[in-house]
Amino acid sequence: MKYLPVLLSLLLCVACGAGHANLKSINVTPATATANTQGAVGFTATGIFTDNTSRVLTPADGLSWRSSNSSVGSIDDAGLASCNAAGSVTITASAPVNLQLTISNGITNTAQTIRGTGTLNCT
Repeated sequence: MKYLPVLLSLLLCVACGAGHANLKSINVTPATATANTQGAVGFTATGIFTDNTSRVLTPADGLSWRSSNSSVGSIDDAGLASCNAAGSVTITASAPVNLQLTISNGITNTAQTIRGTGTLNCT
């Protein structure tokens, strides 16, 4: 019983992400894309971590996508951007620095958010 508090503390540290590298930047590819109106382009977010490793991020990591003007170009959760009208928009990928907890526990991740951007030109 005397080791129970230590064990619980260790489990909480592992569950909160202690012991693995944090996200330090996001590269969005393509950096610039062009599509005609009613066309679509797939964007990818690659996370660069504090241990200099990298991998493609997904919504399971807490990745979210946003368009600076959805009336010109919109983007879905999978990174597929669609041109709705002529113009140019900034596409932003965001994820928490310590990524998302994979356990559905109702706790909101309050870590700093890392962002990367690309541009979608709609012609």
